[in-house]
Amino acid sequence: MLEAALISGIRSAGLEAESIGVFPSGAAAMVGLPRGACGVAVLSASHNPSTDNGVKFFGADGGKLGDSDEEAIEGLLDLGQKVALEEKVVSKDFSCERGAFDLYRKRLLGIFGENFSLRGLKILVDAANGAAWFTTPEILRGLGAEVEVMGAEPDGTNINEGCGSEHPEGLMGAVGKRSGWMGVAHDGDADRLVLVDEDGRRVDGDEVIAMAATDALERGKLAGGTVVVTVMSNLGLDEMITARGGKVVRTQVGDRYVAEAMRRGGFGLGGEQSGHLLFLEDSPAGDGLLSALKILDLVQRKKRRLAELRKEMRTYPQQLMNLRVRHKPAWESVEPVARGVREAETFLGQKGRVYLRYSGTENLVRLLVEADEIDKIRSVQEKLVPILKEHLGER
Repeated sequence: MLEAALISGIRSAGLEAESIGVFPSGAAAMVGLPRGACGVAVLSASHNPSTDNGVKFFGADGGKLGDSDEEAIEGLLDLGQKVALEEKVVSKDFSCERGAFDLYRKRLLGIFGENFSLRGLKILVDAANGAAWFTTPEILRGLGAEVEVMGAEPDGTNINEGCGSEHPEGLMGAVGKRSGWMGVAHDGDADRLVLVDEDGRRVDGDEVIAMAATDALERGKLAGGTVVVTVMSNLGLDEMITARGGKVVRTQVGDRYVAEAMRRGGFGLGGEQSGHLLFLEDSPAGDGLLSALKILDLVQRKKRRLAELRKEMRTYPQQLMNLRVRHKPAWESVEPVARGVREAETFLGQKGRVYLRYSGTENLVRLLVEADEIDKIRSVQEKLVPILKEHLGER
């Protein structure tokens, strides 16, 4: 229903519109330009429940639209009233257009060369009951991997429901019971990747970036010698990259800000701890399968287990707390809060940090504390949380 409405609206404005079916958002962005499209629109709940659908817009270059463009589109809509359907209207066709799939596979595999093979690898895929339920297993099998799949029974309402990259526990348990298997998990629109190593342990976006970046540095192929991540990424990533002669640039939270910084600096690799990764020299948007193939290729070339490769990055303990607030002044202007943060940073030194930011949609302040020892995190929280509650919190 939403697809039909969107297509009708686009056509009513005098443009042509066509559907390529249920397709990962990164894949849609990759094939849009070669098919002559001036833009791509993806209807998806992304990593959220099926009730939280939205539209992702990509420009003619395949990149996400900027804030100003999205605000302009939202300004044309009457968002003041929510409409609840009396009954759910759900499509039962979850196929993708074959021509789009073939083009996507051709462009994706062209990145790695004609001799690229995953023969000998055993991979368990969790497709989050989403857009990659067909594409990821099909392409991995075509490369010679032994593949089994879970989270591949979409019904239009069960996307991300207890599965996928947002809920990898089931995949971790299943991989842990097997010998020599790895896990690949996507979110609903498959622009994210979470891996599970042969020991059944979760491998997050920071660890994936660290492996890809150090490999690229070793081969002299990391554009600008730099990776771009957000303020939420682990300090262990900075430690690993800088020790090998690379640089780390940080942005505010959001893959679009990572992409903007990458394009400004001419950098090719970046992403978020959540598993939204960008290889801009190969694809204009985040693509969970491309990200997986990058690491699987690395595993094959180095002939090492993923469980060994991921241990090269030291992961610092992190704890994120959400505290309700009554107002949102710039916390730097609230002297007791600013002083508390300064004292915490002095206490942690170079082996930790404090990051404070307000939620953009809720009356919350988010407090991230990271350190080389968990006791240091608790010490900072014990001193800083009461200050935040007194000067920012609800009364």
